[in-house]
Amino acid sequence: MQTGSDVTGRGADPQPTTTAPADRSTEFVAVEGGGDTTSAEALLVAAYIVMWALLLGFVLLGWRKQQRIEQRVVQLEKSLDKAERTAKSA
Repeated sequence: MQTGSDVTGRGADPQPTTTAPADRSTEFVAVEGGGDTTSAEALLVAAYIVMWALLLGFVLLGWRKQQRIEQRVVQLEKSLDKAERTAKSA
């Protein structure tokens, strides 16, 4: 077993080098050979489709709930009419 060195046998890790801000590159350098990416247009279209689908779903859920409430109101009105008729006849 080796002492004083890492697994590769090169010795201790060298000290990280620090660079002054002036030594760093200040211009844009494009990376060549990047991975496959999705175009901005495709992402925008996908985002609009998702938003319209969510809006449509929200409207449909509200419409269904409104239909159930209207049915319940009709049932309650019928029950009230029936109760009023039995109260008058008694």
